Amino acid sequence: MSDMKTTSLAAFASQLRAWRQQMGWTQVEAADKLGYSASLVSGIETMDKTPTADFAARCDTIFGTPGTFATMRDLVAREVWPSYFAPVIDLETSAIRIHEWEMRVVPGLLQTEEYARAVISAGKPRDGSAAIDRAVSARLERQAILSRENPPMLWHVLHEGVLRHVVGSPTIMRAQLDKLADLASQPGVVIQVLPYTASEHPGTDGPILVYDFDGAPSVAYTECNGGGRIVESADEVGDLAMIVNMIRAAALPRRESASLILKIGSEMADV
Repeated sequence: MSDMKTTSLAAFASQLRAWRQQMGWTQVEAADKLGYSASLVSGIETMDKTPTADFAARCDTIFGTPGTFATMRDLVAREVWPSYFAPVIDLETSAIRIHEWEMRVVPGLLQTEEYARAVISAGKPRDGSAAIDRAVSARLERQAILSRENPPMLWHVLHEGVLRHVVGSPTIMRAQLDKLADLASQPGVVIQVLPYTASEHPGTDGPILVYDFDGAPSVAYTECNGGGRIVESADEVGDLAMIVNMIRAAALPRRESASLILKIGSEMADV
């Protein structure tokens, strides 16, 4: 990771160390007050670990610095993402509905920790374990929007190949498919599968995300290897939404999709 990208992490580590020392606490004492392990406090101070939102909030509480650590932690989280993807985090946070077509991997909002780690590790072969840990933590923290009081409605269409492609190991894939099946049964979540047999669909150009907002125009996002694009033109967003709807029409219904997910999961057990 470059010096630029470690600036916020270094600032957080420096402030944590400074405030801890000002209070006259050892790392063990600070950890006890924070409700975390001393090894985590040490790891954050040496920048080997990434602070979570909860850790930052507790720092603000015990040090009496409302919002200071939380703000630094948000900057740390943003630096994990490529510049072209960072705006997507804001879209996810404020959207009331998220529509997605994905043909590569299970979407980040639906990933298990082990699946996320396998995907990220494979895509970043030069990164060390600390950088991978930061990326995994940042991806999983995106899922916090699903547990808030009014989560966005999710409607995902996944290509069958996403489910059959073994990422990490069969064990990791079984757990990931189990999570998809569980999510598909929850209110406010629709998961469809586009089967291999769907010969005519407009989804071959790549993944599409469409975000709906309360009182604001919808925004879309498309991505390719090493880049992405936010789409705000009403005409283009409408065209992308139409493509997503055409893919939905070609996909299996919800119940058949859920059955296929479970079937592939059971077959994975025999690999």
